[in-house]
Amino acid sequence: MNEAVHLGRRALGSADHFLRTYGPGMKQLAMGIAPAIARSNPALAAGIASVGQAADGYSQLRTQLGD
Repeated sequence: MNEAVHLGRRALGSADHFLRTYGPGMKQLAMGIAPAIARSNPALAAGIASVGQAADGYSQLRTQLGD
């Protein structure tokens, strides 16, 4: 059980680090991709835009809260 908890904490820590580092870049990428595919698949474009916005928002919030 302790190993599972340790692996879970490690995975969440890695995800936190990834989103804090690449969140703003993901938003910029989503802002370029979403309009390009909006005509062919509006739902996918909305999903990509939402994920980019959420990643950037998480990054900004974690930066404001500090470590």
